[in-house]
Amino acid sequence: MFLTVTLNPALDKTLVVENNHPQTTLRATEAVDLAGGKGVNVARALLALGGRVRACMPLGGHPGQQVADLARLEGMEVAPLPVAGQTRTALTIRDRASGCYWHYLEPGPRFEERELTRIREGFLWALDGCHTVAISGSLPSPAAAPLLPWMVRVAREQGLRVALDSFPPGRRAALEAGPWLAKPNREEAEAALGLPVTTEEDGWRVLEQMASFGIGFPLLTLGADGALALIEGERYRIGAPEVVEVNDLGSGDAMLAGICWAAAEGRPTPEVLAWGAACGAANASVWDPGGIERAAVERLLPRVHIITV
Repeated sequence: MFLTVTLNPALDKTLVVENNHPQTTLRATEAVDLAGGKGVNVARALLALGGRVRACMPLGGHPGQQVADLARLEGMEVAPLPVAGQTRTALTIRDRASGCYWHYLEPGPRFEERELTRIREGFLWALDGCHTVAISGSLPSPAAAPLLPWMVRVAREQGLRVALDSFPPGRRAALEAGPWLAKPNREEAEAALGLPVTTEEDGWRVLEQMASFGIGFPLLTLGADGALALIEGERYRIGAPEVVEVNDLGSGDAMLAGICWAAAEGRPTPEVLAWGAACGAANASVWDPGGIERAAVERLLPRVHIITV
């Protein structure tokens, strides 16, 4: 079983309007609620690929209960970690006429020491029966930052693969804990490591730094320029297939899901990277973050370009 960890989940609410005009009362033609947060997006994509998923997340208040209920309806096993604060809401306004959207995020709850203790205890329980842990997304408050390296170390000590996609600015302790995989984007790498990423050679330097921490599968995502990976001393340049973009939110999460799923299947490294790139591209062609279909991913696989350099 895969375990996804989302320390800052959200009730993801989308309102669809015909034209999003300012200073006007607008009536939505459609309203959709989803369990949200980057780790939840990873879980949704893993389910689509055929994986069994346990979603571990701090939840509080009525929005937290709704997030848990929505996640269960999708087929996730939910490992809720009760907290005193209220789970945030993420509001997206989608303009049907133009295809544009606006994405608004509430601040997350603050964690007190008793809640951090409860989260640690719940995480230890949630590891049972899992082979891969994916830790993703922002932190609700700075107090949660020490959880990241602790979670990486604890899961590693139990022999689990740990994929990290959570990089608070100025903090590198979770990277130094040596997860199996780390996947920052350009801005996250610069903030976490203090290294500029303006050229491809800068990118390889960042990956070499991550590898020196014991990270066996370091990746650097570069938006439209694809991604770079440094695995067992081999350099890979990854080019994703072009798709008609609907919503790119969650594409990095779907990429992480594809990599974790393919690695758990024992596929060779180029195939693992190709599944990740195809999942990310498939996500961009649908609205729901992580809402990919396996058939669409398989159609995109032959169009992924993996080059060793």
